Amino acid sequence: DNFESWPESATYGYFGGGYAPLYVDTVDRIDFLNETTSAPGNNLPQARYSLGAVSSSSYGYFGGGYAPPSNYVNTIDRIDFLNETTSAPGNNLSQARYGLAAVSSSSYGYFGGGFTPPYSAKIDRIDFSNETTSLPGNNLHQARSSLAAVSSNSYGYFGGGFALPFVSTIDRIDFSNETTSAPGNNLPQAKYQLAAVSSSSYGYFGGGYAPPYVSTIDRIDFSNETMSLPGNDLPQARSDLAAVSNNSYGYFGGGETPPEVTTVDRIDFSNETTSAPGNNLPQARGGLATVSGGASQRIKGSRTYGYFGGGKTSPNSSSRVDTVDRIDFSNETTSAPGNN
Repeated sequence: DNFESWPESATYGYFGGGYAPLYVDTVDRIDFLNETTSAPGNNLPQARYSLGAVSSSSYGYFGGGYAPPSNYVNTIDRIDFLNETTSAPGNNLSQARYGLAAVSSSSYGYFGGGFTPPYSAKIDRIDFSNETTSLPGNNLHQARSSLAAVSSNSYGYFGGGFALPFVSTIDRIDFSNETTSAPGNNLPQAKYQLAAVSSSSYGYFGGGYAPPYVSTIDRIDFSNETMSLPGNDLPQARSDLAAVSNNSYGYFGGGETPPEVTTVDRIDFSNETTSAPGNNLPQARGGLATVSGGASQRIKGSRTYGYFGGGKTSPNSSSRVDTVDRIDFSNETTSAPGNN
């Protein structure tokens, strides 16, 4: 289980870049504890929009996009979750493009699709251990831009986009071997410029342009890859938005209605209701990207068992034991594994 990369201990979400209507380098922050938003003060080194972003346990990486005056870029900018400083690590995408999407495993980030021109199916990989970038060799089955992506522990799913015309396609990347495939279940509605968040069980694709601007949320069930409409949509229809999540909520921020907006909408993963928490982005903009992180230690391991070790068996402090007892999280039975 990929708990090491799961954002359950992330403390903040960061919205970076976009247009307002001029291109911006702004980084806005949402505090997952109280849902307040602020500007931490360190922005991207380069103003651009329609970029993609991935997170490791220590850093967020914003890749690609469209920058002034009229340039497709392959730039990767990094935010350090420990101190929120931004920098350029020096290794960029193999191809300059914008309108791409990205997903993360525990070891790698994958940037897929985009517009170069023409439309691209390429997947670039960033290795979180050394920040080198490479081409794993397996690309999306359909070249397209302005798509969105979600991830389970095992797979990443790239959904929707624009490919003359807009599409409902979902492509899947298997994190274990980096092969790509089409699972066969696509979005109920073809749309582009949408955003997406993941819970532990589902992925949610929200908003976009169909046309017209839509508030629809489409859900993919990670257990069987079926698609459905949970029934609760975003309070505001818009496109070119971005989304970020912790273990309890997903937040869809910014976008264009038109004009550009500061709106943050929330989906509650426990019951799939949507609401407006009341704290919006400090700056109205569309075409932005997001990462989850924070100065916190992520849980490692598969979390299958809990172990109780040592202690004393009586009020007498000399009655100490070396016993290790185990609790199985799947059925809450206890046992003694035998190694103390």
